[in-house]
Amino acid sequence: MNRSILFVCLIPALLAVTLLGSGCRHDQGASMPDRTLIVHVQNRTSETIPKVEIGYANVDTQQTTTLLQLEAGKTRTIVLNHEPGLGYNVEAHLANGNVLEICGGRHRESRVMREVITQESILSGIGKP
Repeated sequence: MNRSILFVCLIPALLAVTLLGSGCRHDQGASMPDRTLIVHVQNRTSETIPKVEIGYANVDTQQTTTLLQLEAGKTRTIVLNHEPGLGYNVEAHLANGNVLEICGGRHRESRVMREVITQESILSGIGKP
């Protein structure tokens, strides 16, 4: 009797794990949509940056992505639903209260951008930092 209960419970559990596991795989060969922009944000200051906001808009949408507690020397990578070349605004709210701003991402030739935050400025460019 105990074996039949175990068998009845085990089969659905194995089936569920198999189905869920197959849905969790990421196809490494899949391409990204045309309106996708990868942005690497790097903190080259000596302190944690409490908040970095990236604002961007298209004809009918406006969005803001907020990074919190970006540690010194660390890089975070985000993906924006935004066409390359249209640009975006970056605001870095430093621990000392200063706010640095830049309009970055205006390079049409690349879908991978970098924003390097220093104590005095934000350096915008193409590719990984």
